[in-house]
Amino acid sequence: MTMPTLHLRLLGDFSLLYNDQQVTNLNTTRLRSLLTYLVLHRDVPQQRQHLAFLFWPDATEAQARNNLRQLLHQLRQAFPAVEHFLSADAHLLHWHPVTPFHLDVAAFEQTLTLADVATRQHDQHALQAALEQADNLYRGELLPGCYDEWILPERERLRQRHSQALEQLLRLFEVQGDTVTAIRYAQRLIGLDPLSEDLYRRLMRLFALNNDRASALHVYHTCVTTLHFCCGRASRVPSPRRRAPMLLRANSRSRR
Repeated sequence: MTMPTLHLRLLGDFSLLYNDQQVTNLNTTRLRSLLTYLVLHRDVPQQRQHLAFLFWPDATEAQARNNLRQLLHQLRQAFPAVEHFLSADAHLLHWHPVTPFHLDVAAFEQTLTLADVATRQHDQHALQAALEQADNLYRGELLPGCYDEWILPERERLRQRHSQALEQLLRLFEVQGDTVTAIRYAQRLIGLDPLSEDLYRRLMRLFALNNDRASALHVYHTCVTTLHFCCGRASRVPSPRRRAPMLLRANSRSRR
């Protein structure tokens, strides 16, 4: 008999599907945080004592361990099928690493591994496909709305990996001369890092190469305004009124 499939989505929002049915009872941030921690650390059994201190650092040891017992009880009540995936005894909790299930975070990182392999093999087609798939898998930050201390560095690590994937895609399309697609990725990267002068420069250059001086000028003014408002400093990005003619001449020569 085939075990029902579990699909867990943690990027952008929280979604749990079991046997093609949405599980809606895991509706508290703390329940979702515990489940997420166990799933993301499935390679190593977790000491109950460690989990109790991690989730309730300001409580006494006895109170923290009691809180953990109660939270596990709530998890089992909300999602009884968790027993198929989680082993527990008096000292350890362990998400079964060999039990089949689908996790978007794992799929995202596996796709980035494929991208690394394609880079080493100089396979640009496979690299682009893997990076685009990783971008599609990353729907947003890890478990939004949860601000437990343990999750913050992991959330930032995944965010940076996604940004690096977008940066690689931007470079790929710049090299290919696909300015329209490159512009889209540059705009998305600026949305993630609105203080990056390098990204503004690159976006201005792409608009200039696309014979769109008005948009290049708009990017310049956005850069100047953003840096002045956020940092109180002037932009070092030169005005496209000076840069655009040079870029357009370079673009003209490259097309000959």
